Amino acid sequence: MKQFNMTRFGRVLKLDFFEGRKAMMWGALCMLLLYLFFFWFAWNIGMHSYNEIEDFYIQHICESVSMFSMIAMYIYFLITASTIYRGEQKKQQRIAWLMLPATNLEKFLARWIYMLVFMLVGGVLTIVLADCIHIIWLQIADHPVHSMTKTLVHNLPHTSQYNTLIEIVNIYLSFVVIHSLFLLGGVFFKKFHFIATSAILAIVFSVIVWTINSLGYRDTPTQSDPTMSDIVWMCINTGIITVFTWLAYWLFCRWQVVTHKFANV
Repeated sequence: MKQFNMTRFGRVLKLDFFEGRKAMMWGALCMLLLYLFFFWFAWNIGMHSYNEIEDFYIQHICESVSMFSMIAMYIYFLITASTIYRGEQKKQQRIAWLMLPATNLEKFLARWIYMLVFMLVGGVLTIVLADCIHIIWLQIADHPVHSMTKTLVHNLPHTSQYNTLIEIVNIYLSFVVIHSLFLLGGVFFKKFHFIATSAILAIVFSVIVWTINSLGYRDTPTQSDPTMSDIVWMCINTGIITVFTWLAYWLFCRWQVVTHKFANV
């Protein structure tokens, strides 16, 4: 089987959702409880610190909580990407996965789509549900009501008046670059996927910062033209995402039943 077949792809996708539905539910529940803890903790600290909460302080609370929520959401995205093949690390599960009657591209795309839906359900929709629960609690407790989701959406890069369209694209592309690195780490590492990939990211980032500081400030042709500089960075980010995703697929196609203890090679 070398050609992509939509019927087989649909069956593999359905199998991934069927086998991973419990993990999806538990992941979404954990994120829901985490968001509720952020909301409840921040609001109760504010209520005990101030007898009368003014609108300015309410907004300050929401800003802080939305920041922590976005950080938690992104970390959750990275953890999910790094554990994309956690269920296939044991020998029996790996044999069953490799023997599945479908092409490598169909298997890889099906699991990738499943992972994206998993992240959206666990990371995005749960924050809306947590906000609704928190608003109901505020109304019952006769506290000032404010939507955390509204503040979080307001703080997203695309709502800023100071960023151009290409700058906003680069901001999101930088997030996808890190996400694609953790996707590669999830395919490469056999254990400690998130920790190992995070360690590599920290080392690479430290080397880059050290190199820039060592070389010092250098004028570049693009610095006189911010738009051209943004275009260059957009091309670089897109290239890195393509390379990392291709490497993840390339490595996945070369999986064997017996591999190294810590890496799928």
